[in-house]
Amino acid sequence: MSTLNERDMGVLAELEAACRNHAKYGYLDGWARPLDCGGSNGSDHSYRLSKLAKVGAAEAKQRMPWAGRGSKVYRITDAGLALLSSRNTKGSDHE
Repeated sequence: MSTLNERDMGVLAELEAACRNHAKYGYLDGWARPLDCGGSNGSDHSYRLSKLAKVGAAEAKQRMPWAGRGSKVYRITDAGLALLSSRNTKGSDHE
């Protein structure tokens, strides 16, 4: 997962928070839309979430599979949580 940069890691942290919040309140079964992670029309959140899914830090699924091509929802994986935990541990060593 060394291909991830700081912006990717920021979106991963946003995804973790959105998934945790959605799971707590039973919304979308704990999955998050790019909008839920701070994305907006024209932002790069969809690209970055797709990138995170490709490296295994997140998983993706079609939001409405019966509609053909459409929006996706994302959920952080155990590997993504470990990556965030590792990043947070390293960051605290330098404080």
